[in-house]
Amino acid sequence: MNAEKRLLKVEEVRRIVGEDRLGRDAAYALARRYGVRLGKRLLVPYRVVEAILEGRLEELEKTPRGEAWGR
Repeated sequence: MNAEKRLLKVEEVRRIVGEDRLGRDAAYALARRYGVRLGKRLLVPYRVVEAILEGRLEELEKTPRGEAWGR
C-alpha cells in the first residue's frame, strides 16, 4: 500500500476486502458511515479497511470520530 494513499474509493475498498465478501451496497453504507466526503466523492480512510480486515470494526464505534479517522 502506497503511504501516500490514505483515502480509498469505494471500489478500491471492495477490491482489498474482496468483492465476494463486501457487496457494492454494503461498501457504500460503510463509506457513508465511516468515510469522508470530498465534493461528490465518498472516500474511506485506510484505517477503516485495516479494521475490517483485522476484525476490529467494532472498536471504531467506541473511538471518538477524530481518532477513528487518524486526525
